[in-house]
Amino acid sequence: IAQCESGGDPTRVAGQYRGKYQFDLGTWQSVGGTGDPAAAPEAEQDRRAAMLYALRGSSPWPVCQYR
Repeated sequence: IAQCESGGDPTRVAGQYRGKYQFDLGTWQSVGGTGDPAAAPEAEQDRRAAMLYALRGSSPWPVCQYR
């Protein structure tokens, strides 16, 4: 998912989407993130993306559908 969303770049910003997994701020906060996802350590981004995937599967990443 990270490769598809950001090319694996944890600092990528594309409009409202930020970080390795291109979180928007509301989604980031829904899994306990604070501040700017693109400024968070890569390991934290990985952990929070795994939490989100466990809750919602690949639906938060509709461009990168993995099953």
